[in-house]
Amino acid sequence: MTAPLIRLPSGAVIDGWRVLKELGSGGFAVVYHVQKNGQDRALKVALHRDASGDDKQTHARVMRELTVLLMLDHPNIIRHRGYGYAESGNVYLALDYVDGWTLAEWKERKHPTFHEVLRVFVKIADALVYMHSRGILHRDLKLVNVLIRKSDGEPIIIDFSCATYTQAADLTDSGHLPPGTDRFRAPEQFKFLREHKEEHRGRYAFQVADEIFAVGAMLYELLTDPRPTEARTRESLNNPAAMPPPARGLNPRVPEPLSDLAESILSRDPKRRPVDTEALRREIAELLADPGADYQAPAHVPSEQRQPEMLDGAAPAELHARRRKGWRIAAGAVGAVVLAAVAALWMLPGAPTLPAAAPSLPPVTPAPDMSPAPAPVAGTGPALAPEQKEGDLLKTQPTEPTKQARSSRERGQKTSPSAEVCKGLSLAAAVALGCTGVPVRPEPFTCPEGSQSAMRELHWRDGDRFRLVLDDRHDPEALGVWFRPGDTIVAVVPPDARDQRTAPPGTRFLGGKVYVMPDKTDSGKPGRIVVRFERAKLPRQDEVPVCVVVDTTADELKDGAGKTSNRDVGKAVDYWP
Repeated sequence: MTAPLIRLPSGAVIDGWRVLKELGSGGFAVVYHVQKNGQDRALKVALHRDASGDDKQTHARVMRELTVLLMLDHPNIIRHRGYGYAESGNVYLALDYVDGWTLAEWKERKHPTFHEVLRVFVKIADALVYMHSRGILHRDLKLVNVLIRKSDGEPIIIDFSCATYTQAADLTDSGHLPPGTDRFRAPEQFKFLREHKEEHRGRYAFQVADEIFAVGAMLYELLTDPRPTEARTRESLNNPAAMPPPARGLNPRVPEPLSDLAESILSRDPKRRPVDTEALRREIAELLADPGADYQAPAHVPSEQRQPEMLDGAAPAELHARRRKGWRIAAGAVGAVVLAAVAALWMLPGAPTLPAAAPSLPPVTPAPDMSPAPAPVAGTGPALAPEQKEGDLLKTQPTEPTKQARSSRERGQKTSPSAEVCKGLSLAAAVALGCTGVPVRPEPFTCPEGSQSAMRELHWRDGDRFRLVLDDRHDPEALGVWFRPGDTIVAVVPPDARDQRTAPPGTRFLGGKVYVMPDKTDSGKPGRIVVRFERAKLPRQDEVPVCVVVDTTADELKDGAGKTSNRDVGKAVDYWP
């Protein structure tokens, strides 16, 4: 078996190309800025050789990417410039070097107007129209996979390592979902995962509607988040049971037609999204043609992108609440604080009527987005065959009503959600939908492919355990720390955990989402506390995605929170049942 490619420093040489710097890396390849004979290129080098026992087939994926790019020639799609082999035997793909920012970086550095954002997205849509006409699906559209060239502001779609094309064969035998990034997956993918998790050969057939959803997720991020490059908990975008708040609800500067467009693209029902990327391009172009002054304003006040300044008169605490949870509403004759449904759900079919008052609840932080979404609403998503190849013919949805027909009137009457819908929702979703008395539980999930790959590189196996201080804000020896559902915490491997060879002392586990379940345990404890960690930072190493879960008993429950010792054990998992 051949070892993975060793990361190369500046000055190293790959087949005559001199490495200037590393541009980025992922689960399949490392990308370098290189130079030879005065030519600048981006060299994408597979992490493994061909036939090296590489379960992710990184060599085959780079060659698949070359095949895809040979079929494409568009000004807003990265261009290939050949391929070769490094001295180690790892295949590389030579690409145009784009001196630019990612979409997230461009947003923060250039403070674009809504008109400028639309100009970028109409070109992204045009590139997708071209790509889809040739039977190609990108399957991993996200903010870091679109570069804005500094010289002319043109968007360039990059990284086709997850792409597929008509009649392409599967590259791996494992996993129900195609490779991609969970935050930008359409909700119907998680619905499929729930329905077919027991079928070992079940495969989701990625469709044009999935690609359109990813475009909507990117647009929503730019409209609502002043600092999209920061790693932190955000609104869930693909919960099958609950839409995210409207863009205009989180950022009142967003013109209403643009907010409505983003909402339609992110619809839980694929049939309510634009029917194909040509329809998407036309709708964006219609808004781009609007000369209104509101479209000429920056999407966010530039000062917001440096510090949490006030937004349209809102105090920082109020602004934080808007971004994280929608709106808190005061009501009740005796001045009780009422936690109402988030503004976005006023527009959802089947959303509850706002109650006059509700019992006080613990503060809510939106759930991290890595986990597959909660229980689906009946009828959400298309009917999908349990087994299809990666390259099955592209599918589009039946012709939908025009944009004008997708009005607020057709959203229907608001009704209370059923117990089946409420069962097992995340805290944010359960509160937003008006569910009461529903235990909040972590959903079953399959660890994302990128996280599993990162854990393998750390030599972490499913079931490996790490002794932890659960919440680094409290005394490591505390025997009674309260954990509230929805909290996000950071755990650390303590100095005395000398037996933890794979997770040395000082290793930090980040993005820990807390769940508290009032289930009496066999030992007589009143409930359980579960924490899921998304990322890990080992001493003197880069932060990596992981799947680590703490499952412990609660010594006491009060107002939905649970109390337990601040010392416990985390476990690396490939799947959480």
